[in-house]
Amino acid sequence: MEVVPSDEDAGHDDAFEVDHGGVDRTHPFQPLERFCTTSTDPDEAPEETDRGISGESVTIVHLRTRLEELGMVGVTVDVGNTAAMFEAFTALVNDGCGGIHGRRLDLRLVEVSALGGAGVDIDTLRTVACIEATEQIPAVVVVSSTGLQGRMADCLTVEHDVAFLTAQGQPEDLLRKAGGLLRSTSLASETAMRLAVRMAHDGGHLDGRFIAVVAPDSPGDMDSVEEGLLESLRDLGYDPVFHLIGCEGTTTCRVGREVVVDRMIAAGTDVVFPALNIVSLPGLIGEMAARGMPKPVILQSGFNGQSDNLAASRVAVYSGVEAGRYYDGTLIVDSAQAGGADNPEFTPSPFDGMCNAEFMGMGGDSYDPGSAAYAMVTSVCTLMRMTARAVFDAGPDPRRRDVHHALQHLGPVDMGGMVPASTGHDNYVVPDAVRFMEYRYPCRRGSVADSPAAEDTGCVVATSDFMPLG
Repeated sequence: MEVVPSDEDAGHDDAFEVDHGGVDRTHPFQPLERFCTTSTDPDEAPEETDRGISGESVTIVHLRTRLEELGMVGVTVDVGNTAAMFEAFTALVNDGCGGIHGRRLDLRLVEVSALGGAGVDIDTLRTVACIEATEQIPAVVVVSSTGLQGRMADCLTVEHDVAFLTAQGQPEDLLRKAGGLLRSTSLASETAMRLAVRMAHDGGHLDGRFIAVVAPDSPGDMDSVEEGLLESLRDLGYDPVFHLIGCEGTTTCRVGREVVVDRMIAAGTDVVFPALNIVSLPGLIGEMAARGMPKPVILQSGFNGQSDNLAASRVAVYSGVEAGRYYDGTLIVDSAQAGGADNPEFTPSPFDGMCNAEFMGMGGDSYDPGSAAYAMVTSVCTLMRMTARAVFDAGPDPRRRDVHHALQHLGPVDMGGMVPASTGHDNYVVPDAVRFMEYRYPCRRGSVADSPAAEDTGCVVATSDFMPLG
C-alpha cells in the first residue's frame, strides 16, 4: 500500500460507492433497507441439538464492559445504553422477523469491569466473566461492542470453544490460534500498526527523524507493539526508542509518564507512535504539550481504538485546548469510518442510517449522526446481524459447530460506513479495506481556527478513498 494521503479531504460519499454487489440482498438477514425480513418456519418442530441450542432458542451472550466506571478516573464515554441496543436488535429478530428456523435468540448479559484495581488484576475479572458466559450460561456465540482485550478472547475461544465476535482488534497470533472462532470488526493489532509504519514511511515522515514508540506495560499490548511497530520500523532501517508507561494491572496507564516525556524531549524526538488506550492517551498528549515538547509528527492506527472520534476527541476534552492543538494533524490509517458530529461534511452511510432507524423503531433513543452513540448502534447492529445470519445459515437443527462454521463463512457483510467487509476461512478480521485519515483541531477549519468553540473537540476526517487491505 503506497498511497500517500492527499492534501484535500476525501468526500464521505465514496464509502457508499464501493461495490457491494456480492452481498445477497435476498437473504433475510442482509437487506439494506431493513435489519431483517420474515423467514419461513421449518416443516418440523426444532429439537434440542447441543449445549445452548434448545428446541426453542439459541443462546447468545452480550459481554458488556462497564464503561461508566471510567468516570472514576475522570473519563466519560457517551456511547449510549449498549444493553438496550443488543436487546432491541434481538427483539427485531425474535418478534419483528419471526425468529430463525422456529427458534428465538436467547440473549443473556454478562458484565465485566472496565478498570480493574482494588487488588484484583483486570485479567482475573475478565476470566471470571468468561467462565460465567461459557460454563454457567452457556453461550453459543459471545458478542461485544465495548472493547475487551487481554485474556478474555483466549479464554472464550481457545479454552472453551465458543465463538467470539468483537469490535475490538485482537492480536494476530490469537486470531490464528482460535481457529476461526474469533472474529473482529477491527483490524488485527499488529496489522493496524504495520499499516501506520508503512503510511509514515511512504509519506516520508521518518527519514532522518528521532522516533519514539510509547506503549502500556500490559503483556498482550507489549507483544503486539513489539511485532507491529518496533519490528516493522527496524525492518525498514529505523532505530526507534521504546518507552513503557505503567498500568499497574488496570486499564489506566500513567506510571512513569512524566519520565517518558522528559526522555523524549532530551532525545530530540520528532516522531511519536503513541500506542495507548482511550483512557491513557489524553494524559500523555497533555503532558507533552504542558512540558513544551516541540510538536512531533504523531502517527496512529486502529490499535487500542485510536482511529475514531470517540478516542481522538478525548484529548481536547480531558487535557484541554492546548492538547487539542498539539494533537492536531495526527495522521491515522484504519478501516474505521471517518467523520463525526463536529465534522460538517459527515454523512452517515445507508447501513448506518438503517440500523439507527430500526433501533428507534424499537423504542431506542435518537442520536446525532456522527456521534459515538450513533456509531455504537451501528456496531451493535453489525454484530447482531452477523450472528443472526450465522444461526440462519447453520440450518434448521444446527449443532454449535454448524453455527461457528457459518459465522466463519458469511462472505460479504455490511458494517459501519459500508466499509468493504467479509468473513472467510482464513479471513479472521471483517474489514477488507483501509483509508488514510487525519485528526483536526478545531474541526471547523477557518471560521474558528484561532478560537475554537468550547464544544468543538476536534474530528477525524478522511484524506483518501478506501484502499484494499493486503
